[in-house]
Amino acid sequence: MSTDCDVLIAGAGPVGAALACALAPLPLRVWLVDAAPPPAPEQPDRRALALGLGSGRILHGLGVWPVLADRAAPIRRLEVTEKGWPGVTRMAAVEIGAPALGWVLGDLALQRALLARVADSAVQRHAAAVTALAQGDGMLTVTLNGPNGDTVARTRLLVAADGSDSTVCRLGGLPRQARELPDSALLAQLSTDRPHAGTAHERFAASGPMALLPGAGCGDYTLVWTLPHQRADDLAALPAQHLLPIAQEAFGWRAGKFRGLANPRSVRLRESWLTRATGERVLAIGNAANTLHPIAAQGFNLGLRDVAAAAGLLADAAAGEADPGGAGLLAAYQHTRQADWRQLRQVTDWLPRLFENPSPPLASARGLGLATLDLLAPLKRRLMTHAMGLGGAQNRLQRGAWP
Repeated sequence: MSTDCDVLIAGAGPVGAALACALAPLPLRVWLVDAAPPPAPEQPDRRALALGLGSGRILHGLGVWPVLADRAAPIRRLEVTEKGWPGVTRMAAVEIGAPALGWVLGDLALQRALLARVADSAVQRHAAAVTALAQGDGMLTVTLNGPNGDTVARTRLLVAADGSDSTVCRLGGLPRQARELPDSALLAQLSTDRPHAGTAHERFAASGPMALLPGAGCGDYTLVWTLPHQRADDLAALPAQHLLPIAQEAFGWRAGKFRGLANPRSVRLRESWLTRATGERVLAIGNAANTLHPIAAQGFNLGLRDVAAAAGLLADAAAGEADPGGAGLLAAYQHTRQADWRQLRQVTDWLPRLFENPSPPLASARGLGLATLDLLAPLKRRLMTHAMGLGGAQNRLQRGAWP
């Protein structure tokens, strides 16, 4: 069996698996490699993903949305508020004639659906990790370490989809900047006495930003609470019945009375990004390219837009029988994606800082700003469109038409 391929994707998480799905119908030889085993059918989700409407269209284009639609909880409304102040910004799907602003879906449910789609294609799966790279002869020689030791594969393009601490990016010499954040995310499953009706909440509280993402049950949410490390660790260690009133007091009563809380856990936050996401026959997507603060719930959506951009460029290259790892394609990918990356990094950097100052004059100005934005329909629609991943030029995959 030949060990040569056109595109080798390192990392079979949701972003890497999505790219494998996108490339499957193209006339390209594609490998998907990951040393970690795929998630078992009974394995519980590790986190909830907030998918924008644009991400839903991409997943529809990949052919997995019909399998996922019944499991995804729609976000029909979003309320942005600050505890203790009356201002509120409301965004509703009906305002732009959309079925939803987005959906909430478990990460492993999504990964399983994507990998099942890959299994029905000509994409080759390999249980292995990338351990070394070498350039030469218009190809990239990749050393893979798997259950039977080392093997060598040659590829024309290597895609780093192996997460924030990407081995491929390090081996490929892609320059990374990283910043340790002073906060952790406290995650938990929450139930309330009031039906959420598809409403998500972004609540800025004195203790830290709190997000409630609607779940499958009518009063169920996923709680994402940003807190200093020690505070998050301490709260996660409390019995649920003790943590519940603390969360209620911090959030307030906009979502009703908190009735139950399960599976609290603390996750340390860090940010990292590549100053250049391409190298010689290497490009990075998803968290390997950008790992963001979760405050805007945009990290996975950003990664899917990476997938759409890379897939569109590779489809054009395949149609023209061009080199999929050529310098022109890599430069086009960097140029196409850099504005989106920069804008989201800026938003996730300044948004927590905007609400961290508790002084009454500044808090009053923030409340007035939220109330004013709620009245400015054209501006609000533009913000909604961008947040849903529908801003800017949309390629075929982003429009849900693929290949």
